[in-house]
Amino acid sequence: MKVLCINDTDKPVKISEENWIKQGKIYTVIEVTKMGLQKGQLGYKLAEVSIPEKSFPYEYYSSSRFGFLIEITDENPEISTKDADLDIF
Repeated sequence: MKVLCINDTDKPVKISEENWIKQGKIYTVIEVTKMGLQKGQLGYKLAEVSIPEKSFPYEYYSSSRFGFLIEITDENPEISTKDADLDIF
């Protein structure tokens, strides 16, 4: 699933800049789980960036930092999905 980072503020000190998400960038979610420290929140593991073990207790990026992307295509079969517009939910 593709998501768009909409909030990269308040980076935990234990996570380096190179392992942090960037607002406006699209990421691929490869795992979703309930977060232990933030009750009621879902956390994402991403294909493009990861939180290293040395950043414990942080393991996942909060789902609240992302918006979903939905591909919009018309009924024209000549248009491929790579030409589709992306809208944010």
